[in-house]
Amino acid sequence: MPRKGSVTTLCGQVLGDGSFEASEMPADCANCIRRSRDQSRISSAFFEQEEGSELLRLSLEQARARKPPSKPGEKAPATEAPRKPLLRIVPSPPAMPERVGELVTGGFRSSGQGVWTSPGGVIVRMAGKNREQFDELVFDGSVIVRRDGAGVRVRAGDVEVRQSHDGFEVRLKR
Repeated sequence: MPRKGSVTTLCGQVLGDGSFEASEMPADCANCIRRSRDQSRISSAFFEQEEGSELLRLSLEQARARKPPSKPGEKAPATEAPRKPLLRIVPSPPAMPERVGELVTGGFRSSGQGVWTSPGGVIVRMAGKNREQFDELVFDGSVIVRRDGAGVRVRAGDVEVRQSHDGFEVRLKR
């Protein structure tokens, strides 16, 4: 109930400043009594009187006091012992190796089985028995291919693929 100003009752009667006082007595107006059971009217009245915080407090009190409804024929739930929080120790992920076959992993992020992604968005797929052989490079951008002695060197985004005497070496550009 506001301390100053006019008040509008549930039946719509406006009481001027100083013409009312708070009371614990039940309402004696039939319309006010009937409308006091309508939650939407109560809510509207509180917000019209700028007493929304009071409404929230009352709503929370009701929610705390309310017990969850039980189904017919259902036994009353047994009181449970207070539960202690569980402490789960999650093992840390294995350290990333420096190399996975022909791929130098420094700077790459594993994106699945044998698939690695560079910070620049280049996708490198490894193949073979243990996913140790360079198989495919996917990049949506310019690619530079140069002859490098007897082999070739490929630059795509931030990744460089060099042909070596026993295969390839895939790494981030230096």
